[in-house]
Amino acid sequence: MLFRVFTLPFDPFSERFDDTPVRDYLSDKDVLSIDHELLMQEGRAYLAVIVRCRGVRSPAADAAKTGSTRRRDESWRDLLDSKDWPLFERMREWRGERARAAGVPSYIICNNRQLADVVKRRPRTLAALAEIEGFGDAKLKNYGKELLEILQRLEDEGGEAKSATPNDAKKADDGVDAEQQTP
Repeated sequence: MLFRVFTLPFDPFSERFDDTPVRDYLSDKDVLSIDHELLMQEGRAYLAVIVRCRGVRSPAADAAKTGSTRRRDESWRDLLDSKDWPLFERMREWRGERARAAGVPSYIICNNRQLADVVKRRPRTLAALAEIEGFGDAKLKNYGKELLEILQRLEDEGGEAKSATPNDAKKADDGVDAEQQTP
């Protein structure tokens, strides 16, 4: 198992953290978890990103499995039933809002597998949330209560959330608006 820590300075001009080094590093790794922490040093903001991974994937093995040299892991979709998709989409909206507010990529907040696990398990306590892979102390401290509040609010409302299907989520992942598609 490999650990790697990245320290990304905040760029006041773009109002973002440049995550290019993290993306480059992860391009050929099997990621187990990603955690982050905001730091201030001499009045400047930094994002420390901690990556835990299994090591280098073989591009040849990926190509043999998928027929291409680029692999996109969407096995998290198998965790969700049709009744889970509205809550999953609500969680993705929350994640996007938090990521935009922090100026970080959404996978820093939670990746799709972690959100799918939250939706499937529907934890009621921080201890139960901590049992989901990738939810360490920092993620629990930064987002745990909000996630539990979203789950509780939707349960109180009878589980209603905007209607979505796996195909809608796939279209959103691909950047295609469902209303723009022709039959």
